[in-house]
Amino acid sequence: MIPSYASTLSDALASRPALASFLTLYACCYWASGRAISRPAPYGPRWLAAWLASFFTWVMRVVGKCPITMEPPEKPLDASRQTAVVWHPHGAYTTMCFMHCAQFTVAAQPLQWYPGVAPVLFKLPFFREMLLLLNARSVDRRSLEAVARAGHNIGIQPGGIPEQLLSNHRREIALFPRHLGFVRLAVRHGIDLLPVYIFGENQAYHTFGHAGQAFSAFTFKWLGVPLVPVTGRFGLPWLVPLPTRVHVRWGNAVPVGPPTPDPTDNQVQAVFDRYLAELRRVFDAHKDACLPAEVAAKGLTVIFHGRGAAGGPSATSSKL
Repeated sequence: MIPSYASTLSDALASRPALASFLTLYACCYWASGRAISRPAPYGPRWLAAWLASFFTWVMRVVGKCPITMEPPEKPLDASRQTAVVWHPHGAYTTMCFMHCAQFTVAAQPLQWYPGVAPVLFKLPFFREMLLLLNARSVDRRSLEAVARAGHNIGIQPGGIPEQLLSNHRREIALFPRHLGFVRLAVRHGIDLLPVYIFGENQAYHTFGHAGQAFSAFTFKWLGVPLVPVTGRFGLPWLVPLPTRVHVRWGNAVPVGPPTPDPTDNQVQAVFDRYLAELRRVFDAHKDACLPAEVAAKGLTVIFHGRGAAGGPSATSSKL
């Protein structure tokens, strides 16, 4: 008779009491950390968060050969104002944002914020705790609302998975949801919008154009997982990035005015138009110095999910 998996696992743990104790302890910690995913408060010791963020950026800079530069906003931030950090682009796997930019929120450079990430990532053992240490919280509406109500700064990548599925190392894309939920959230709570562009995120991997995008869309539709085919260092299909210079460039805060609990579409559109103008200003000011020439020449392509694109430096934004 073939022993069951449960019996086999039980026998294996019984013969390794140290491993069994570790797994039991971690299971308890995993359960306890579930509430932190949507809780607007720091998780774990701050010295450990600072060490982890520094270690990640050291790995990328020294081992990955991906050095980073950062320029803060030209206008000083108003410390009395709540802010939503809105970062672009998503990239194939948000590698540079996660590995390099965690140091900025942990060290409050130029401010501390709680970035929203896909809820599924918090289901991964150990990765969950690293995300929480680095201030990440679930991007679901309930969690973001809780952070906003508590008066903290939040972080949003508006393109999300739809933008990830369109990743292309030959073109810079900023995708926005049709109803501009991130702007509505900001207007409801009176939170200023602060754009930041991570030049080099899209160049961390080589993608496969339309064929790769079709594959990504297919796997996401049937598996529910955004699998973007890429090649990294040495031309291998793995997540070790290509040697890439990363340049983080902050825009100036876009004021939204006092809280408006139930904003109209026109109010949301007006704020978004100002935000997009500032994002384009930052992109156009730095693209030639921070991107390959052939990519910079194409400008920033703005897409509304489910609608269409406004490409090139002189394109205008679509309307709601």
